Amino acid sequence: MFRKALVLVALVAMMAVSSVSFAQDPQVLRIGMGDPIDSEMGAIATRFKEIVEGRTDGKVEVQIFPSGQLGDETEMIQNVRRGNLDMAVVGIANTVPFVKKLGILTLPYLFENMYDVVRGATGPAHEMLNEFAIKEGGFRVLGWTYTDYRYLSNSKRPIKKLADVKDMKFRVPQSAVILETYRSWGANPVPISWAETFTALQQGVVDGQCYGYITFQAAKFNEVQKYITEVHYTYQLQPMMISERLYKKLSPEMQQLVVEAGREAQEYCLAFQLVDAGRAKAELIASGIQIDTLEDEAEWKKLAIDNVWPKMTDFVGGQKVLDRYLGYIGKK
Repeated sequence: MFRKALVLVALVAMMAVSSVSFAQDPQVLRIGMGDPIDSEMGAIATRFKEIVEGRTDGKVEVQIFPSGQLGDETEMIQNVRRGNLDMAVVGIANTVPFVKKLGILTLPYLFENMYDVVRGATGPAHEMLNEFAIKEGGFRVLGWTYTDYRYLSNSKRPIKKLADVKDMKFRVPQSAVILETYRSWGANPVPISWAETFTALQQGVVDGQCYGYITFQAAKFNEVQKYITEVHYTYQLQPMMISERLYKKLSPEMQQLVVEAGREAQEYCLAFQLVDAGRAKAELIASGIQIDTLEDEAEWKKLAIDNVWPKMTDFVGGQKVLDRYLGYIGKK
């Protein structure tokens, strides 16, 4: 009888501790993101919401604000760093001004295939990048959004070989690495914020842009672009981040929950991307978009690697940092 009473007391005490601990956690988590809700960013954020709300029995609500509702991506990153915004899903290039070492992920032809991509976003490679994000950026990466290769689209002509891209104007993010990559091909890169990209394409400020099929369709770029070329110079791993200031205030239980939810949402996002990209591609073709492959991508790759990597190695942290990351993805 005494033992049963003791167990009952212990259970009550555990419930009380859990309740008090949870009461200190936020009741609402707000996630801002740059892309539309029906993009890969939307997929990872929505799955994160489902997991967190499900495992807290709805006591924590996750609110998602897509398509730049909370400002452009640079503004969202700043607010996450300051603790004014809980979470954000943003383009990797927009994090580089805050954490230059994350620019490793924008180096041209870093990933040879999807095996490299997955290795680059999990295990020790993830831990390395996340360490830089926490220490230098003030944010923690809970998951990586798989958003496909940055295929080239434009409104002028099919691009099948290097000569076709010469002097064409392409919208690119504010990324030193990506700017150098386009210049190595003889193209004219123009940094424009993501929120202003559709208007820039519509008004002819630039001829084209680069993104994967799902978000190309979700952003309705097919209304202002006619041609897409499958160029494999960079696979976009976009971070879903949480404010480190907020994270440190969470109870241990809540910290574990958001980390697990982020990892599981990342796994879901990979499956979503692999399946839904084929659907988006087929629908774009049916709508009249012409999709081409390069006849000479080996030449694109050589120019990018020979010209960009030597210039940008120090920018992304130096040879030792780069070699460490390459080792984690099996390329060293």
